[in-house]
Amino acid sequence: MLSPTQFDYPARFWAAVQAGDVIRYGTILKDAGTGKIVGHMQESGVAQSLLSMVGSGIPTPLSLGTDAINVGSGLYTAVQVGQLKAMMETLQLLQVATLGVSLVGVGVSVAGFLYMHKRFNSLDGKIDQLMDTVTAGFESQQKAALRMHMSRTKSLVQRARQADALSDPRPEYAEVTSGLAEQAAYFEGEVAFMISAKGRINRELFWQLAQVLMLCNNVRIDCRMRTNELRHALAISESIASEYQNLFDPLTPVSFNAPTCDGLATVRVLRDATDAAASKPYLIDYLRTCKIDGGEYIASLEREKEKPLLILKVT
Repeated sequence: MLSPTQFDYPARFWAAVQAGDVIRYGTILKDAGTGKIVGHMQESGVAQSLLSMVGSGIPTPLSLGTDAINVGSGLYTAVQVGQLKAMMETLQLLQVATLGVSLVGVGVSVAGFLYMHKRFNSLDGKIDQLMDTVTAGFESQQKAALRMHMSRTKSLVQRARQADALSDPRPEYAEVTSGLAEQAAYFEGEVAFMISAKGRINRELFWQLAQVLMLCNNVRIDCRMRTNELRHALAISESIASEYQNLFDPLTPVSFNAPTCDGLATVRVLRDATDAAASKPYLIDYLRTCKIDGGEYIASLEREKEKPLLILKVT
């Protein structure tokens, strides 16, 4: 079991980050002078419950700030609103453009299957609407194939969400991981096709497909960590990091059929998501070499009831 003393709070690093003594790369905090990793930023179970409060758009510090204001007059408690605002402030101070590798959470996904399932439903509906407005590259047969893969992915995410109720969830997590690898390959192909096609990319449809791809990959890693298959989780995370670099690095603000300012924001979020994917193998390798059980690590984060973001200290 991890000791609470192995975690710290991001606020402890604010001054060092502002002074340039500590640099954030993806979900890693490292010493600017030595390059040594000093901590891994992770969301706790609180973060996922807070994200369930916000809208279905891409969660960024800016959108979180807006949602914090909107929910202030709703049914949410002052504590929840305060936690949401604190998370938004932390992300802004650390210059985080988006909530991590899957556009769902920072670092490894924790306590997030419920939120992932909710988010998938919103993506599913949005893509279905977009397909009816896009004609080029989406004939009826391709639309049917996309709907089939969306349904299959939704089923796998649901199975991952319910697996913990089994007496032995490990075989179920293994099957979900395998199934999501196939779905991720399909959505990666669709994203790559959009990027390689002539003309500017339909930004809205691209976002929806990219988010499904990242969600599939995030759940894959999560499942392997929950079963403490850290070597496999490491191999998956390294492959995903390489795929994101190959897919997203060539994109520029003018790659999309949107105003340059929107294209710039899109590229910034993609860069941050790519960096987060590249930093995840370092976290998994640290857990493996320190003989920290992956399932227990996730459980430790889920037990946090107050702070949305934590830092796993590196000794």
